[in-house]
Amino acid sequence: MFEEAEIRGRKREILAAIVRQYISSGLPVGSKAIAGGLDEAVSSATIRNVMAELEDAGYLSQPHVSAGRVPTDKAYRSYVDWTTGATQLGKETQQFIHDALTAEQATPEQLMALTSHVLAEVSRQVGVVLGPKLEEKLLEHIKFVKLPERRVLAVIVSKPDLIENKVIRLEEDFSQQELDEAADFLNAEFRGWSLRTVRLEIFRRLAEMKSLCDRLLSSIGTLFVSGALGDEEPGTLFVEGTARFLEQAGFEDFRVVRDLLATFAEKVKLIKILSACQESSQPGVRTVIGRENPNREMQDCAIVVAPYHYRARVVGVLGVVGPTRMEYDRAITAVDYVARLCSRLLSAN
Repeated sequence: MFEEAEIRGRKREILAAIVRQYISSGLPVGSKAIAGGLDEAVSSATIRNVMAELEDAGYLSQPHVSAGRVPTDKAYRSYVDWTTGATQLGKETQQFIHDALTAEQATPEQLMALTSHVLAEVSRQVGVVLGPKLEEKLLEHIKFVKLPERRVLAVIVSKPDLIENKVIRLEEDFSQQELDEAADFLNAEFRGWSLRTVRLEIFRRLAEMKSLCDRLLSSIGTLFVSGALGDEEPGTLFVEGTARFLEQAGFEDFRVVRDLLATFAEKVKLIKILSACQESSQPGVRTVIGRENPNREMQDCAIVVAPYHYRARVVGVLGVVGPTRMEYDRAITAVDYVARLCSRLLSAN
């Protein structure tokens, strides 16, 4: 038995060769299948001994007594950790991505939809993009419109050039003049602030006022308390290529595909997973492999994601979802390149 820190040299080369061979063929890997692909001549007997040690350590499993071995989630994790950054995206693929995302002047929403499509095409997996949360968007301009039955329409313009309409239901009535004054105050005081920070600042000022009655601040506080401004509503989810689950090697079990499609249709679980990846302190591309995912329906999958930015601010996350037996090199380099390009395009807007 040996720990991962001891997997170096020949053991690492053999394990990496097994992972690559299994990703390529989908068949259990035997010693003869990889002997010719190693940098140094190694006998089949030596390879079999190393494979037995790797199996004992939990990196390989043997489906049948007479069959070869297949990688476990632990093996994929080690392989990804070893190879991240070792390959680059081909020039033709880079050009395809660049042309697809810059072909026309797209709005941020259109860019996100295009990005999910491009990720699906390049990785041959399912492309996903999670847009910015409303509470994290930077306020550019806000307008309130009085509606019947104590409702207010909030028109929110945020950077980078995102426009959202939210209907707020209130317990008290406001005149249009009061709503205009509230909007003017927010636009003058908080332009460039995130809505979450605006909400915290309004509540802080209200607390400091204590018994003082400021109708304007009180009105704005009511609008925020109503849950439509600076709330924790998740960003929009863009998904492209779910039909690929039906044709992906590694998803032959119909029940697995059914559960995955249900998860994508429901969206809430996937948004939660992607949001957790976005909030992670780990920079750059992140992978979640198999049972590293606490969501049962996603434990036959691998998720490769990276944050994208507006200027220096993380505003969302994008990536691909596929079977644990995916081409990690291709997926990781594609996600990294697309995230960087998407960030540049948004920040230049």
